[in-house]
Amino acid sequence: MSLFTRPLVGLLLAVLLLGPAEAPLAATTYEECLLHAIAAGQDTLTLGEVKAACRAEQRAGADRTADRESSGAPEEEQEEAVPTTYADDFSVTPHRQNYILLYSHNTNPNNTPYPGNDRIDHDEVTFQVSLKFPVLSFQLGDTDTYLMAAYTATSFWQAYNKTLSSPFRETNNEPELFVVYPMDSQIPGLERISLTGGLVHQSNGRSEPLSRSWNRLYVNLVLEGENFKISIKPWYRIPEKHNNSLGISEGDDNPDISDYLGYGEVSGALKINSNTLSFMLRNNLRYHDNKGAIQLGWSFKIPFIKSDNLKGYLHYFNGYGESLIDYDASVERIGIGLMLADWL
Repeated sequence: MSLFTRPLVGLLLAVLLLGPAEAPLAATTYEECLLHAIAAGQDTLTLGEVKAACRAEQRAGADRTADRESSGAPEEEQEEAVPTTYADDFSVTPHRQNYILLYSHNTNPNNTPYPGNDRIDHDEVTFQVSLKFPVLSFQLGDTDTYLMAAYTATSFWQAYNKTLSSPFRETNNEPELFVVYPMDSQIPGLERISLTGGLVHQSNGRSEPLSRSWNRLYVNLVLEGENFKISIKPWYRIPEKHNNSLGISEGDDNPDISDYLGYGEVSGALKINSNTLSFMLRNNLRYHDNKGAIQLGWSFKIPFIKSDNLKGYLHYFNGYGESLIDYDASVERIGIGLMLADWL
């Protein structure tokens, strides 16, 4: 064994005997460098030159680690974040707002559809559950495009009506299938643009004379910024055959629903700190016999709840089409509750 290798072997044996608890973590690269020098058999280098070269390599490695930590990157090459609006693993995500109004007050309940002397209360619990998931993804030109399926249920529960044993007054079921085509935005302040086209069925699952349903084709243009979202959604109602000769609508439960809900809606949301203000507007765009609806919402952080997802929610609705059973009755409702999944 040469004079060059003896001190190096002695140093390595000392390190191994001390064990990892005695040796600094940062020294691992230095020791591996010395071991590599032994294996390479570079006898032309002195021990001092080998030590100096390994110390320089150790310092360079420490500098690279510090740069990664300061940039927030992992040890591997840091990659640009990929948007997760439509997950590749076919996970279920919120579609529309998910909320529950623990208390809501309807100033003028619509008793007309219900037979007998039963009278519904002004006060009830209302809630909405809305979920979506990707069915498949494909290339349309050079753009990743997504086929999505969604389901929304909106329920009106007479929870405080003890006379009628707290029944569920109405539940609207709304399955839909749609294609999402994301587009690049060249407009300052506008981060994302997406164009959606789909088919939606909405019904209350009731039998005559309380059955209500309709089918629509729609296009939805969604504009998103850092703190806002706007949706412009026109639709076309798919016609159905109906026969009112006996006072019973066969095939079409509500042939005049477009007179009240119109041919589209505009909605949006604006986030201000921990508050989100939202709106929805509908109108039949008729000068004579004009009808429409407005919905306003305010979700806000609850002081004693740390979660950013669970918020307080104040809700206001005025107009036609709040529910299918009331599509032709004007409703004014104000309620307060919890927002579980907001627009922003």
